[in-house]
Amino acid sequence: MKVAFTSIIVILCSTLWSQQSKTKNMPNETVKIEIWSDVVCPFCFVGKRKLEQAIKKQNAENKVEIIWHSFQLDPDFPKDKAYPSAQYLSERKGYPIEQVKAMSNQLAENGKQYNIDFQFDKALTFNTFNAHRLIQWAKSKGKADALKEAFMIAYFTDGINLAEEENLLANLKSVGLSTEKAKSILDSDQYNQEVRKDIYQAQQLNVRGVPYFLINEKTAISGAQPDEVFENALKAELSAVEPLIETLGDGVCLPNGECK
Repeated sequence: MKVAFTSIIVILCSTLWSQQSKTKNMPNETVKIEIWSDVVCPFCFVGKRKLEQAIKKQNAENKVEIIWHSFQLDPDFPKDKAYPSAQYLSERKGYPIEQVKAMSNQLAENGKQYNIDFQFDKALTFNTFNAHRLIQWAKSKGKADALKEAFMIAYFTDGINLAEEENLLANLKSVGLSTEKAKSILDSDQYNQEVRKDIYQAQQLNVRGVPYFLINEKTAISGAQPDEVFENALKAELSAVEPLIETLGDGVCLPNGECK
C-alpha cells in the first residue's frame, strides 16, 4: 500500500453558508480550529506541524484558537497490554512485516521535512484513553497543545508506552502540570466523559479518520494534506473569504489501524 499525503474533504455546512456570505470580506478577529486526533497517529503529528507552519506563515499566532478533541484509533485495545506496532499491524491487517516496515520508512522520510523524528522500530500499540484524559485536563489549564506535543514526541521518537501511568506522569513536568493532580485524575474517573463526548461528536460529524480539522465550524480538512491546503484554508478564514471546495486523495489514519 502506498502512503500518500493527497486527500482533503472540505465541508461547508449549509446552515452557516448564508451567515458567511453576509460577512464576506470582513476579517475574522479569531479563527477557531478544532482538531480530532490520536497521540499514536503519525498523520496527526504531521498534520499538527502543517497547521503550525500555516499559522506562522500568516503571522496568525495571536489570531487562532486551537481546541484539541479526543479520538481513539483502537478504543477496544486492552488497557493493560502493549504490542510492537509493526507486529500488531501485520497480524491485524494481514500485511507482510516487510511491507509494514516499508510503509513506516516512507512515513519517517515524510516526517523529516516537518522536524519529526519518527522511530517506528520502537513504536508500541496500546490503549490511549488515559492519555486523552490528561489532555482534557490540560485543556482546562490552557496546556493541551503542549501536552499533546510532549506525548507525541515521547511516543514517536522515544518509543514510550503511554498506557503506563509512570510514563504519562513523566511528561507532565516539562509542560508545567502537577503530577500529583494528574495521578489523582488517573486514579478516578475524571475526564472520562469528556473523552467519550469528543468521540461521540466525531461520530456525529461522520469523521472516518484522523487528523480531522474543523475551522470555524464550517470548513473541514481530513488528513495531513498538502501544505497549501492548510495555508489557503487559514488565509480564507482570516479574511472571511469563502474557501474553495477541493477533492484530493487520502492522508489519514483509520480506526482499523490503517494509515493511507
